[in-house]
Amino acid sequence: MRSILLSGALALLTMFSTAPARADWALSQGNGSAAMSQQAGPVKITFFCTRSRPDQLQVSFDPWPQPARGAMIWITLPDGRNDRQPMDVMARDRALSVTLMTSSLVLEHLQQAASLGFDIDNREIARTNAKGTGAFRLAVLEQCGF
Repeated sequence: MRSILLSGALALLTMFSTAPARADWALSQGNGSAAMSQQAGPVKITFFCTRSRPDQLQVSFDPWPQPARGAMIWITLPDGRNDRQPMDVMARDRALSVTLMTSSLVLEHLQQAASLGFDIDNREIARTNAKGTGAFRLAVLEQCGF
């Protein structure tokens, strides 16, 4: 009986101490647009571009329960350097929508990123891996033209 209790306790301890693996960014593309998304806790973060809006990436946080005044993305590169880029808050309904103005350097950093961090109103709301951002960069070039 004692060994059953110990093995059960060990199984529970193992189950709760093992962190789940983070998923890669999911990519979709076609017809002049590209998107990548990842679930970060309760919030789904989605990057989106269209050929009709060159040099802009739309980023949504869904759901987002409150108004926001400012947003920032932190792109951490494999060598430990950080690129910090402000994002313009556009709208909030159920989701918060922001715009990231891009440049060749921002897109290069996004492609090479090791991790991404997101701040809303000077508070970190998510830190994600960057697996799949390189494929998104290629989709942005092919589908959105920048």
